[in-house]
Amino acid sequence: MRKTLGRQGVKRAAATLTIVGTLLTTGVTVAQSASANTGGGGCRDKGYADETYGIAELPCSWGDGSRGIYGEINYKNPNNISIFPCAQLLKVNSDHTTTQVANFDCLGKWLTSNRADGSIQFNTKTIGVSNGTYVVQAGYWEYDPNGNLVYIVGAQGRQVQVFG
Repeated sequence: MRKTLGRQGVKRAAATLTIVGTLLTTGVTVAQSASANTGGGGCRDKGYADETYGIAELPCSWGDGSRGIYGEINYKNPNNISIFPCAQLLKVNSDHTTTQVANFDCLGKWLTSNRADGSIQFNTKTIGVSNGTYVVQAGYWEYDPNGNLVYIVGAQGRQVQVFG
C-alpha cells in the first residue's frame, strides 16, 4: 500500500529521523529484554544426593534473567551433624567436563538444623558470567570420625545457559 504524507506527516517523519540519527551518532544503544539472557536451570533432576552421615543435598542452579547465576542448596541433615555449607560455580566445557570459574564461598557458620526434618537452606549470592553453560555445585565442610576436617564435594544443579 502506498501512502502520501501531508505537510504534518513530513514534519513528523523528519523529526523522527532526526531523533534516530542523533541516537545513532551519540552511541546510545537499545537494551534487549533482560529475561532473554538466561535459560534452563533448576534443581538436581535425580532429587537429593546422599552424602556422609545421613546428610543429603539438593543443589539448584538459577539464572537471574540477565548475566548472573546463583544457587539454592537444600540440605537434609536428620542426624544434626554440624556442617559448614559451601558452593562453587562451574562452567560446562564443550567436552562436557567442568571447570570451576567462581566460588560462592560458604554460608559463614557451622550449622545443624533446628527443624524436625533436619533441613537447612543455603542461598548463594549472584555471580556475573559471560556466555556459556554453568552449574552450581554444592558441598560442605565436616569433621570425620577421627576429627579431621574434610570437604565433601556434592552434587550439581541443572545447567543454566547464558547467551546474548
